Amino acid sequence: MCCVLSGCGKTSTLERVEVRGTAAYSGKPLENGEIRFFPIEGTEGPVSGAPIIDGQYQVTQRGGVPVGTHRVEVEAFRASQAYPELNAEGGHREQFLPAKYNTSSELTVTITGDRSVFNHDFNLAK
Repeated sequence: MCCVLSGCGKTSTLERVEVRGTAAYSGKPLENGEIRFFPIEGTEGPVSGAPIIDGQYQVTQRGGVPVGTHRVEVEAFRASQAYPELNAEGGHREQFLPAKYNTSSELTVTITGDRSVFNHDFNLAK
């Protein structure tokens, strides 16, 4: 028990890099969304992610994204067109990007560890 409390447990040896960039859809910056990096192809580590605000994202939590190849999911949100009466309340929002950018993502990126910050922009087409 003392070992756990004093911090002598296993520490992470994953190499991570801060990842930042822009995210746009049809040439327009995504105002509100989320980006997530899922390790694939033998890359170890947890899923990493960050909010997208005014077309910008920056993954810095826990040192960033593990070095390696990742499948990327991007979601973007806007006021609900199905329930406009809820928008005045700041309530309902809808995710409007095609599934090929999130639940059925075709996006991949390889994060390299040759620098402290890895920049990558996502310009998503309709």
